[in-house]
Amino acid sequence: MRLKIDTSEVKFRVAGTPKPRKDYKDKNAQATTQDGRPIWTVRLTAIETDRETSETIWVEVAGEEPKLTLDELAQVHGLVFAPWVNRDGKIMRSFRADVITVLPEARKAA
Repeated sequence: MRLKIDTSEVKFRVAGTPKPRKDYKDKNAQATTQDGRPIWTVRLTAIETDRETSETIWVEVAGEEPKLTLDELAQVHGLVFAPWVNRDGKIMRSFRADVITVLPEARKAA
């Protein structure tokens, strides 16, 4: 099950540049979607100003490498939470997004 996340009240700051997600069968290869698009992992800090909290999350996005710079604000489109159970029976967190881009206002300020 995938749960869509409302990001309208959340700010995202790039906490790590995009890294290729490793293929679980071939650790030397980049993972791809079923239609062949490469998968990237981006570390973000999600900031909820109204609750005065922040959390680091790793978000997977498929397609071209997101053009992001460390510590800039990002815009996340189509964020979903898709938990899964690993071989040890533990529930694992997984975040996926359709697109991660630079927040337009952040780019203008720089």
